[in-house]
Amino acid sequence: MPLLRRRSAAALGLSTVLSLIAACGAAPVTPIPSSGPRSVVAGPPPGPPVLGLDWGKAASVERAEDAFAERTPANAASLDPAIVHSGHPLHFPGEAIMADVARLSSGVLVSVGYVYPRWHPVAWTSNDASTWTLRDMGSTEFTFPVAVVADGHGGAVAVGRSGNAPLAWTSVDGQSWQAHPVAMLGNGGVAERMTTVLATPDGFLAGGSAGPELAERHARFWSSPDGITWQPVADDRTAFANAEVRSIARLGSGYVAVGLVGTAQQVSGSVAWTSMDGRSWKRIDAPDLRRGRAVALIQAPFGGLVAVGSDLDEHEAFAWTSPDGRSWALAPSEPSRQYHGKIRMTDVAVVGDELIGVGNYIGLQRGTAISWVSRDGIAWQEARSAPVQEQGEFYAVASTGEGVVAVGSFGQPDDFIPTVWLSPGQ
Repeated sequence: MPLLRRRSAAALGLSTVLSLIAACGAAPVTPIPSSGPRSVVAGPPPGPPVLGLDWGKAASVERAEDAFAERTPANAASLDPAIVHSGHPLHFPGEAIMADVARLSSGVLVSVGYVYPRWHPVAWTSNDASTWTLRDMGSTEFTFPVAVVADGHGGAVAVGRSGNAPLAWTSVDGQSWQAHPVAMLGNGGVAERMTTVLATPDGFLAGGSAGPELAERHARFWSSPDGITWQPVADDRTAFANAEVRSIARLGSGYVAVGLVGTAQQVSGSVAWTSMDGRSWKRIDAPDLRRGRAVALIQAPFGGLVAVGSDLDEHEAFAWTSPDGRSWALAPSEPSRQYHGKIRMTDVAVVGDELIGVGNYIGLQRGTAISWVSRDGIAWQEARSAPVQEQGEFYAVASTGEGVVAVGSFGQPDDFIPTVWLSPGQ
């Protein structure tokens, strides 16, 4: 059965990046909680590798040459200080964020993201999930593609932002990309950003927000027939207040979205919206959604919807189920999703009759990539621990046709090395 998915972009990385840039003008650093080691299943798998539970790394992920190309260049005095002085002695060449990933109808896998430290857009493609080639998306700085979706014709559509304006990209094959300005409701004085995109029978829907980086945001939606020309949905001051759209899914003949309430610095809960046409949205303030951060949404193979994320303090990975997008139930707590440090699901995918959730937990300093498998959205089996997951963070997951692929980064908080993991793998 083909993968059914659409998530918010790995906005986890981008949110951290933008919040810290706005706050202090420094290179991004992930907060370091004080906690001990996590108790997980250790050692090699007892049998053949299991889809969603056992992971290996892709053989090669091409890195951008302009990201800290030389650690100690001889001509340092004549170079841009942003390149020479990376902000940390452990920075490695080729740093970038792989924010999202999708499988095109041609079978090609494509990931989008951005290159550190000048934050310009890039993409990667792979024909075999193992070797990933870097693709140019433009040279404009402070530009972030954070979500990508297949267009159904062998190509892809990506969305994100450039400076204060939303921006979209299209590609016929994942290799060459064209950027397209997106209409705004505001005058550009306040940032408007796209964070998620969904392919529909009539084109595409995107969601995001308008507002300052660290202050209150206001939800936004856009629609497009082709990924090139975008029309913003008329503002609804009540339905869109104090929120940011993070993920959109199709349900029956309509659509459901989820997002965060509060600010980038202080998330106070989550909210949902429902729509029959993608242009008129009704807000759903469900009590269980207010208890956590819902960042990714998917149509479930057993019916209804599943959203994933974390509790407000990110001490437990959360999952919610909904039959219709209007009523929501939080899955009961279970040890497989709990941690006394930071832990969260960042994305979820459907493969066959299973849900595969991915995310990470952070102990004393560095993150560890983790995944879960569920058949009902309520009980989640945690993946076995493996060395390839250490110091990594899963941001997004997609089907390869034979397994799944997760993209993210390695080495935070000091490094953002683009990394791809494959499952099943040992």
